[in-house]
Order: sequence, then structure tokens, then C-alpha cells
Amino acid sequence: MTVAMYLIAICLVAVCASSSFFSLAAYTVSRKRILAYLGAFSIAYTIEQAFILYNEYSTQNLPATEEWGAMEDPLFHILLGAALCQPLWLAILDFADEGRKQWKHGPIAGFFGVSLFFFVMPNIDDSMRKWILYSLRQFFLLGASLYFWLQYLGIDSAVERTRYRRKVPIMAVFTALAILIFLEDTVVMLLVPEPASHGNFLTEFLYRRNIAEIALFVCIIGYAVRSSVRALELKRDQPPSPADLTNPHQRQMQEALPYFAKRHELSSREEEILGYMLDGMSNQQIAQLLQVTVGTVKTHTSHIFKKVGAANRADLVQKFWSES
Repeated sequence: MTVAMYLIAICLVAVCASSSFFSLAAYTVSRKRILAYLGAFSIAYTIEQAFILYNEYSTQNLPATEEWGAMEDPLFHILLGAALCQPLWLAILDFADEGRKQWKHGPIAGFFGVSLFFFVMPNIDDSMRKWILYSLRQFFLLGASLYFWLQYLGIDSAVERTRYRRKVPIMAVFTALAILIFLEDTVVMLLVPEPASHGNFLTEFLYRRNIAEIALFVCIIGYAVRSSVRALELKRDQPPSPADLTNPHQRQMQEALPYFAKRHELSSREEEILGYMLDGMSNQQIAQLLQVTVGTVKTHTSHIFKKVGAANRADLVQKFWSES
């Protein structure tokens, strides 16, 4: 195994491990579930890459024909596949506000059951078994992508469509790379002949790693880091001043407010007052701005607390940003 391959593998493990700690740290502060899911995904990918690195080191002097086409520890890779796919699926469900248990756990149970079926099935060539077990991951990811696209196309609310549209570029890249992973696995595992010896860097690299898969997972890790940074920046008792609408935090608040109000069934007046509350305005300031009594503002804020399930303003701010 070349020094270049070692460096690539070590850097990948280091990046994945750092991302997992960063995402989970951001989750403990912001309580945004998607950060916990992305952190769990990064942990699973770190373990898989570390396992691959170990196998690359331990088999570096073996003849290629002794290892080509075989899958090291298939059951372990099935478990890792489930650990990689489930957090991404839960992240998509969290975005879609789908909380039913059958949706959360049914697909991954099916993935695990089908994987075990092909794992124990006799009379399957090693290369074919390996291709099937890895392809099931891509089918799961494509199924998750399909769920997002169907949800997006079926939306009637303009508010929710706007919220989904913000994620369309991300999901388009996700879907395209999942397809490329499947195509690359098909070519490498089923069509590339066994190498005569370990002398080709690309052949050795592709044997245990999928370039499109690395690209996809690096994109996911980059998104996790970006989301973690934004969550940590937005975690404050008082949101940023509305004076500068070019502020990305203010823009995010303005974009998330209509959806948050719709989700918690706030009236248009309550939504307006909530926006002022998030801007850090007191009841007295809101009353002066709206030209109503302080008692009227207190009545509206009481209704907002009840509908959102917040105990006070600090709790309300926390809930808003955690759902944004």
C-alpha cells in the first residue's frame, strides 16, 4: 500500500472523527436533532473508515487474487451500513416533521432483514454478494431521496414549499451522488477484472473505497459542520438586531418564522408579535409599536407560550432556533 493511500485514509478518519465531535457538541448546546443524527452518521463513517484502514494495513502484502472480490466481515459491514443509513433517514424525517415510529424504524428494519437474507444465501459468488450488500445501501439512500422529492412535489402550502425549496440543491447533489455510487460499485465489483499484482494505485484504492461515496459523505460532513457552526452562532439569549437585514441570522429568522407559526397554529397577529419577541423587544416596546395596550400584548404572548409549549421567553427562543 502506498504512502499516499495511507495519508488519504488517515485524513479521512481524522476529518470524520472531528466532525462527529463538533456536531454532537453543537447538539448539546442547540438541541437540534438533526445535529445529533449527523453526528451519529459521522461516528459510523469514522468506524468504517478506521476498519478499512486497518484491513489495508494488515493485507498490504497479500497477493491480490487472495482478497479481490471478497468482502471482509460482511456482517460487520451490514451493521455499519445500517448505522450509516439510519441517521440520514431520521434527518430527512425530522425535516419533514414525520414522527411515526413505523416510518422511523420500518425502512431500516427492512434494510437489515434483506441484507441478512443475502448474507446467508448460499451459492452466491463473493463479488456478487459484496455488490448486493453495498448496493442495498444505495437503494436505501435513493429511497430516502425519493421520499423527500415526493414530499416536496406534494406540498400545497406556499410556506412549506419555500422551506423545502431551500433544501432542493442539497438533495439534488445527494441523489446524484447516490446514483454515482451505485454505478461505480457496479463497474468496480462486477466488471473490473482481478489485477495481476498490487501495483496500480487506482485499482488498489477502488478495491476498498468508492470515490463517489467519499464525495457524498464529505459533502454530508461539510453540511454537518456548517449547520453546527450556524447553530452555535444562533444560540444566544437575544437574537441579532433586525437593523441589518443582510445579516444571515436575521434572514434565517425571517424565513423560518412563517413555517414555525404555521406549525404551531399561531394567528397572524401572534406571528407578528413572535417576530418582535425574537428581535428582543419588550412587551412595552411591542405595545408602543403596535399601538395597543401592554395587557393586549401579554395576552398574545401568553397564547404563544401555550401553543408552542414554552415556559418563558428564553424557552421560546430556544424552541424557535432548535426548529429552524
